[in-house]
Amino acid sequence: MYILEILQQAIKQKRQISYEYDLLGKAQGKRYGDPHAIFTATTKNMNIHIYKQDGVCSDSKPLPGWREYKVKHIINVKILDKHFEVAPGYNPNSSRYINVFEKI
Repeated sequence: MYILEILQQAIKQKRQISYEYDLLGKAQGKRYGDPHAIFTATTKNMNIHIYKQDGVCSDSKPLPGWREYKVKHIINVKILDKHFEVAPGYNPNSSRYINVFEKI
């Protein structure tokens, strides 16, 4: 199964994922979060909004908290048994979601 399909399935089932972000300059290691939307924005990149719960960080933002990633750099995704509720601040009608592939 492709990364995109795994992410879409996790969103549909509202299940937490473990994942890694393989991008130069970003911390290496596992991250854990609740995926909410896969979309393309003005940059034409396929992005994902994840409410990150735990794991390595490349910034000093507190957890839990919202993170946006480029889907093409997400690797080693696993759907976990833990279900989640919609995270605070999620707006399914956000103007950022120009083209949505999947969302809660």
